[in-house]
Amino acid sequence: MLYVLLGIPVVVLAFFLLLMGPLGWFLAAFLGIAVLGAASVLREDEGEGTAGPDRVNCPQCGSRTDAGEACDYCGEPL
Repeated sequence: MLYVLLGIPVVVLAFFLLLMGPLGWFLAAFLGIAVLGAASVLREDEGEGTAGPDRVNCPQCGSRTDAGEACDYCGEPL
């Protein structure tokens, strides 16, 4: 329900900005990039306090795998 309450005004605003022509297109793009940047920063802040498994890149093939185990893709010990 929250998405509907927040989504409808966002869609109306985006439609209005796109109808404004090139200036509206610029503003819509600027606002979209600002929202994506803010979401990225907030997502990074959330992840700092969580204790998840440590992941490393395999020195042989470069794939991302859990630390302390063999590589899931090539079997190289880590």
